[in-house]
Amino acid sequence: MAENMSSKMDSSSVSNISLLGQGDSVSKSVEYKTVSVFLVVLVCGVGIVGNIMVVLVVLTTRHMRTPTNCYLVSLAVADLTVLVAAGLPNISESLMATWVYGQAGCLGITYLQYLGINVSSCSITAFTVERYIAICHPMRAHTVCTVSRAKRIIAGVWAFTCIYCMLWLFLVDIQVNSDGRVQCGYRVSRDLYLPIYLIDFTIFYVIPLLLAIVLYGLIARILYLNPLSHPPDSGTITAPTLRRSCKEPADASKGGRQGRPKSTLSSRKQVCVCVSLLYLDTYPVNLSHLS
Repeated sequence: MAENMSSKMDSSSVSNISLLGQGDSVSKSVEYKTVSVFLVVLVCGVGIVGNIMVVLVVLTTRHMRTPTNCYLVSLAVADLTVLVAAGLPNISESLMATWVYGQAGCLGITYLQYLGINVSSCSITAFTVERYIAICHPMRAHTVCTVSRAKRIIAGVWAFTCIYCMLWLFLVDIQVNSDGRVQCGYRVSRDLYLPIYLIDFTIFYVIPLLLAIVLYGLIARILYLNPLSHPPDSGTITAPTLRRSCKEPADASKGGRQGRPKSTLSSRKQVCVCVSLLYLDTYPVNLSHLS
């Protein structure tokens, strides 16, 4: 009986060792390295080119410098930071299976990864608030949603996130494994990082998500109750279209026919349309995705 148990244990240990050996050989195979590097280069390359084009178009085209596009530029720069900081380590580890950037690279790359992710979340949140004000409070948007104010908000977002993410400079370091491989990892046990992860999750995910749900719900309510009339062949609401809608009641009243008094709801719709015209004349916005 003891001999049977020992033989079973020997066979199971041999099978486990063989499985580990096969997995390690697969990770070091030429096919695995080729496919992983190709996918990383493809994803990061397309993302980098696309975000650079967004930044260049907004910076080189004068009429594209709107508050909304300022937040999009901030988001594009943050995405560029993440793509570069996450793409380089993946490519080097796939090719050489070790960390080649040293301690300074470990600290800097980790810092840039968290910086880009957190700035992306804050930029999307600011962009959502700006759209809510522009659609639901057009009179206030005329003075609140300006390019200069958007630039100040973006500068504040980057400053706050840069200071907040400096914590990661003290939490990571390079480590040498038993087989001599160098890796960029945590300085202490991962269980001690749970409060930090919870704070990150709450500030940069839960709060922006809840805020976006509430604001987009209010935007949908306003657009449902006060739809903007526009030609069926065009998905874009333009200033001439709104200008015609503002002039129609005045032209009708000049005809001399005594019609039924407007209801309160129709008056509110007309005021919303005319005020939106003022906003669109100052800040061009394409609302085709909201129609």
